[in-house]
Amino acid sequence: MRTYGLVMGLGLVALVAACGSSGRDSYDNGGATPGSSGDVGGPALGGDGSLVVEPAETDIAVEDGKPLPSVDYHAFIVNKDGTRQDVTLNAVFRMVQNAGPVQASFAGPKLTASPNAVGKATVHADLRTLSGEAALRIHLKKDIVVDGAPPDAAAKFAGAIDPARKPTIVYPSDGVMVPPNMNEIEWHYQPGTGNDLFELGVKGSLLDLRVYFACKTVGAGCAYAPDPTVWGIVASAGRGDDPLSTTVRGTSKAGGASVGASATQTIAFGEEDILGGLYYWNAGAGATMRYEFGVSGQKAETFMNAPKAGAGQCVGCHVLSRDGERVSLGLDIPAPAAYKVFDVATKSMVFAQGGAAGGSGANFFSFSPDKKQLMVSNGVTLSLRDGATGAALTEKVADGAMPDWSPDGTSIVFAKSKQSPPCFGAICGSTGVSEASLFVIKSAGGAWGSPIGLVAAGADNAFYPSYSPDGAFVVFNRGSVGTNAKGETKSSYDAPDASLWAVSAAGGSPIALARAGSTHGDSWPKWMVREQKYRGKKLMWLTFSTRRAYGLRLGADNNAQIWMAAFDPDAVAQGKDASFPAFWLPFQELSSGNHIAQWVTRVVRQGCADSSQCEGSEACIDTVCRPAVK
Repeated sequence: MRTYGLVMGLGLVALVAACGSSGRDSYDNGGATPGSSGDVGGPALGGDGSLVVEPAETDIAVEDGKPLPSVDYHAFIVNKDGTRQDVTLNAVFRMVQNAGPVQASFAGPKLTASPNAVGKATVHADLRTLSGEAALRIHLKKDIVVDGAPPDAAAKFAGAIDPARKPTIVYPSDGVMVPPNMNEIEWHYQPGTGNDLFELGVKGSLLDLRVYFACKTVGAGCAYAPDPTVWGIVASAGRGDDPLSTTVRGTSKAGGASVGASATQTIAFGEEDILGGLYYWNAGAGATMRYEFGVSGQKAETFMNAPKAGAGQCVGCHVLSRDGERVSLGLDIPAPAAYKVFDVATKSMVFAQGGAAGGSGANFFSFSPDKKQLMVSNGVTLSLRDGATGAALTEKVADGAMPDWSPDGTSIVFAKSKQSPPCFGAICGSTGVSEASLFVIKSAGGAWGSPIGLVAAGADNAFYPSYSPDGAFVVFNRGSVGTNAKGETKSSYDAPDASLWAVSAAGGSPIALARAGSTHGDSWPKWMVREQKYRGKKLMWLTFSTRRAYGLRLGADNNAQIWMAAFDPDAVAQGKDASFPAFWLPFQELSSGNHIAQWVTRVVRQGCADSSQCEGSEACIDTVCRPAVK
């Protein structure tokens, strides 16, 4: 391995590929292209040789005030007999990197790092049908001054450490993992005594970053929100690497004072961007909201409200097909509700079921993976419907509620109360379950079998089950049983003590997801519908609504909000808590209660030729109706 420059702490890998692109940039190299012959001849280009890039492994360091480091690369054809041919002047060099700031550029075979470069990348050389690669690690040591801090802020932190001035990090939680393309997160902290100037230090294997800022008052403390430059540096340095350590220090703008330092915490970043979107219920607006993940600076948009859906008051309970093309929406009171199925792109109705008096209405839904069928429940009975017409395929599949279809289409998991709610004439229904157990039904030869027990109620109420994206696990809620202070039977509906659990889909002992959980009602968990890789292992993500405090911005037991947590499936197999500490999703309205986050693999939108074909809040952008840029 060759090392260029001084290797410094943590690094930001901001690489050229945009989300959804090939992840590659090609740089001109003396006019040669991978398909040109140049001056290279011999048997190597006949397919008998391999292309080797040297140096094969390189570390470079970017540091404020020093020249940007560079690397001179060479490409060789190595023939089967071991002979080598230098083809540097004929090869095209490029760098493959994750989404983020541009890390480096090529001039011929010479790579020069960018000022904010950090992270891991791969250098490629191409010649005709041959391609070779080399590993590159970029280290970054940098100071950034923002948000009202003086230009010489770094010099004011030379004083001795004074425990009496210690700031306290309130949010995010220690040990949290976040997606690298979440783009937004705030650090909330108590400032400590006598401090009005602060430093966020972030360190890791590639990065040594210090950001200086003044207090932005939030609640009873302060908050700092990284701008896109800082976020890009930190996320690139942490992407798929060891957790980064973070510390908040405080001192006086006047200088010459002692310094307070918080306890050190860690934050980790996933290896892959999260793609797709989620839909959730905004109780205050009575609407279903939509968010396309990774779109920086955008808030959630209103997807469907009462006027659009033809409801009297609101739309609430909802479920989407995994591909994001169909949505089933409950209208008004869920007792049970009338419901409608819509085409997501056009928002045109596909079919409607139920009426004001209940009838064949439903509270809970689940589409088959191919969206040709819809399992519905009024809280008492599972019924199977045609996904295109709503026609009953099987009026009663089983007694139960809250169905969730497995990704492979062969199983449905659901909750069943110990005692079914009473019916009033032909009208049966319930908003939740009580003293419920979880069951699974399996499809064989086009018919559904008898229910198989998965989680017994015992002294708890088990509800809101959901299959993981690989179908290997079921996440669900547990709540207490008995009666509440009003003498009412406790149920799953807005259960204040709902907790998060996971169990193997094949059965076994459930595992509490305590690190992601709280004591403030963590309800209706749902998986991000793609599994990911993290350092050679599987990684999954789940969301849920909770009434926990959001740092200094929202107190506990206030409005429910959507939170997200990483999930390590290997831990469940070992009988361990698989969850990471959770984080608040930054696109929400704090003034509203938000519930029932439903994931899709992609956000499906209406095509367009101009903005006149889009809704009033949208504009035609790249032939698709999207929220207008403000």
